[in-house]
Amino acid sequence: MHVSKSIPIHKDLWAWSFSLAIAGYPLVAILSSLTEREDGLLSIVFRLLVVCLCGLSFLFSDRKKAWRFGNVWLFYFVGLYMLKLGLDANAGIGKAPQGLVFALTASVVPCAFLAFSTNRWLEVNVAWAVFVVGALTVAGIVWLQHSGSNVVMTDNSDRLYLDRLNPISVGHAGLTTLIASYTLIRIAQGKILKFAIFSVAVAAAFTMYLAAARGPMVALACCVILFPLLRPRFITMIMGWLLVAGAVLVLATVDMTPLLDKFHLTGTAATNSTVARVEAIGYSWELFLQNPWFGYGTQLPFFSYPHNMFVEILQDMGLVGMAIFVPVFVKIATGVKFLADRRLVLLPLLTTQAFVGAQFSGALWGSAFLWIVVTILIFRVNAMRSFDLRARRRVMERSYARLDASGGYAATRV
Repeated sequence: MHVSKSIPIHKDLWAWSFSLAIAGYPLVAILSSLTEREDGLLSIVFRLLVVCLCGLSFLFSDRKKAWRFGNVWLFYFVGLYMLKLGLDANAGIGKAPQGLVFALTASVVPCAFLAFSTNRWLEVNVAWAVFVVGALTVAGIVWLQHSGSNVVMTDNSDRLYLDRLNPISVGHAGLTTLIASYTLIRIAQGKILKFAIFSVAVAAAFTMYLAAARGPMVALACCVILFPLLRPRFITMIMGWLLVAGAVLVLATVDMTPLLDKFHLTGTAATNSTVARVEAIGYSWELFLQNPWFGYGTQLPFFSYPHNMFVEILQDMGLVGMAIFVPVFVKIATGVKFLADRRLVLLPLLTTQAFVGAQFSGALWGSAFLWIVVTILIFRVNAMRSFDLRARRRVMERSYARLDASGGYAATRV
């Protein structure tokens, strides 16, 4: 089930559905900013389009017993969270009603359709689809910034943003594009394609610099550190040491204050959002202590959400929710290692980006990128392991058949 027939990228509906689901919204946000629409209609239409595309991908795939490649703990976790969010929405608490609708349309339904049709996964096609969507996004942002368009603004800490696209989303759009570029550059490409991929990667890195958001930058650092550890090879180790040595040399000889200020690792409370985030996490922890077993609820007064995934799980679902999530987290970690050992980098890197980013911003109900990537990772790994197990069984059965035949032949001779 884990192997899909090779098809051209322009015909790979699953790849385009997946890429639009995780990376398409920034394009819509750019279009919304250019058209100065305030009603959010383009976003609604886009979300419905993604749901329809994912549904078509599901209908046109081999769906036989695809549910068995899921994870029961993931189902429990999603079920408990949606129950809590639904109760808060029914009571009209905070943004729970909007969050419930968003979670269903942007996360739960696309996750189900894409996960139950993961036999359509082709890493090269998915990488190309994500790359194209990301390239359009970063090219649009760089062009708008270079042209001096009035839709491009900066906040009080000099971070670039658009009317419907905050700096964190801009930074993550750049990082997703960088990950897709890295995946493709490892594959044999012609010189023109390599130059195009490299150019887009440069534009993506520049976009991350313009956004100056710490979450995407820390996620990038974690991705850089992750793979030398997951895939211990001598040349990778040497390159990692050289990179660290170069970074230490730069830090020792260059005044890094302007760069640190750019990414808000220093600065006053007026320009550094760390203070507000720490306050939100502290308040969320206090709410968790009010009902440590089942949590306070999905809505954090005044701050909306605590900007940290693990603290939010405790606030929303308490120790019961965290106990359910721990096996999911272990499954994700082993899945990343499983794919990395097979030199499949796209899903592990996207998962790393999503998880690290979730420690800085984003409510659980609004983290569609995270839940789609995590769900696909779990289904893919389970399908591949099932395929490997069946292959080993077939080999063993053939071996036993030969042994029985030779044994029976020897017995008749005796």
